[in-house]
Amino acid sequence: MPEETNTVSAEKVTTSDSQRTPSSAHTSPSGENPEIRNKALAALRSDDLFEQVSADIADIGIAGEEQLRLTLYIIMTSRLLDKPLSAIVQGSSSSGKSYTLDTVAKLMPPDQIVQAHDFTEQALYYLPHGSLKHKVVIAGERLHRRSGKDGKAQDNSKAFREMVGSDILRKAVTMKGPDGKFETQRIEQPGPIAYLESTTATKINDEDATRLLPLVTDESVRQTELVMQTMRSEAKGRKTDKAKRQEIIERHHTMQHQLKPLEVRIPFIDKLSLPTTNIATRCTFGQLRSMIQTVALLRQFQKQTKQDASSAEYIEADAADYGIVYNLMRPILARVYSQLPQGALDVLGVLLGKTQVWCRDKVQEYRQFTNRDCQMWMGLSEPTVRRRLNALKSAGIVFVSAVGSPRQWRVVRADSATMVDVGLPRPEDVCPCVS
Repeated sequence: MPEETNTVSAEKVTTSDSQRTPSSAHTSPSGENPEIRNKALAALRSDDLFEQVSADIADIGIAGEEQLRLTLYIIMTSRLLDKPLSAIVQGSSSSGKSYTLDTVAKLMPPDQIVQAHDFTEQALYYLPHGSLKHKVVIAGERLHRRSGKDGKAQDNSKAFREMVGSDILRKAVTMKGPDGKFETQRIEQPGPIAYLESTTATKINDEDATRLLPLVTDESVRQTELVMQTMRSEAKGRKTDKAKRQEIIERHHTMQHQLKPLEVRIPFIDKLSLPTTNIATRCTFGQLRSMIQTVALLRQFQKQTKQDASSAEYIEADAADYGIVYNLMRPILARVYSQLPQGALDVLGVLLGKTQVWCRDKVQEYRQFTNRDCQMWMGLSEPTVRRRLNALKSAGIVFVSAVGSPRQWRVVRADSATMVDVGLPRPEDVCPCVS
């Protein structure tokens, strides 16, 4: 399968006037509505903050996708950290990747979002200086690899990798000076950024994969039914009215402006570990840390601000923060550390969507399917389908339920693919070490 690149045009970048000069990521706008501010503070102080966030995202247009929508909200909020999070949302065409990204982004202050459908290789370097610092950069759909005029493959994701990896872009260019002579000038674009993109590709290059959390859309039958139910309700006029949607959006903008970029310390960090036999841990452990810090940052109004010996202010993450992260990160880390080939995981995702039989919000069973069914659903050749099904069979996830012609398969242990033991302790196991 060909690899892909991210293509973006500088002139298509969406920036507001406030992005053209360096600005604090947490400065409250003037003329703030006192009623909205009170509601925002009440939400930030609420024990069920994250339940409210998830419900608000649903009210402004996202049906289902509970884990994805909350994870995206946290990643966008991580822009306040010194080490923000970055992710790629993978899924089939029409699975709602871009729509989910765009909808969640509406809850972030507009001046904190830099968004474009297309970014060229040089686009980020030539934005106004400081316009990326502590911002959320949302790229469009990652496209398959393109070639330049010289026929060579373009690496249009290089700038994103550098910004995510080192929090600054540096470029030396040759320009004509005032005296007409050519001279070398250095362009610097400071970060850090929280970065998000989407793709239909099942494989991205290794350099990008280590820096981006792999998120996936829900392609199950249940999710499709939820989407259709929402469409039916809207067709009957049963949807959140514009005034309510606007109130939700403004409340979240105010919530985000109220957050201070405090230092977050994790007292139980020594209790956390990931497989040291996998080099991916060098990146994923930092991503796990940043996820905990962001959740704690969102809950800062429920915490005591402390001072150390040097009078530096900080807050501490606790077991409640970790509990939220634990539930969100387990399936993500399972994808990172899974021993199954990505192709086999892709087939499994389609099988779950096509063969699940639901009863009272639970999967009752999985229908039988044939190689030909799988070929039709995936658009793959028979040898490729056979190879990927055999990988799932070896892992005990599918089995041959009926021999003969055509061979009948059935999913039997769907959870095996997402039950990779990554060594994360349970929230109750870290509780004793939290003061």
